[in-house]
Amino acid sequence: MAFTILRSPLAGTAGVLTALGLLAIPLHHLTSSRHAPAARPVVTPPPAAAPVPALLRLKLLTPARSIRISTEAGTRLLDLTNVAAGETELDATLPIHDDSLDLLLEADLGDNPADTAVFLTVMPDAREGQTRYTIGSGTLSQPLRFNWRQR
Repeated sequence: MAFTILRSPLAGTAGVLTALGLLAIPLHHLTSSRHAPAARPVVTPPPAAAPVPALLRLKLLTPARSIRISTEAGTRLLDLTNVAAGETELDATLPIHDDSLDLLLEADLGDNPADTAVFLTVMPDAREGQTRYTIGSGTLSQPLRFNWRQR
């Protein structure tokens, strides 16, 4: 009679459940154990503006007495006098910080009362070129923001 009980479906089910229960104990300890407390995150200061080689292209529709381009820190990148209408290109090193750049464009366009435009294209290495412009007459001072963050 002892062999008949072991051959029953109920005994087979109980044996399988007992084996799964014995396996569940070590698996529970492996997957649900408490982890050691994480170390405090280290706060790193924001990276300094990295100097990036670039090409600047300045385009004037009318002649200008002077053109100045400087960084937000006040570093002069370009200082030209008696600039003819047309395009001017020059190499520069730009302080790009967090994929953005703020420049100040100052232009003395003379005594002509008609509005004109000044275009500035910034083409840094390994980034797409971007163009900003200002429109006006007389003396202009315009902050220009360039941004290369992924959207």
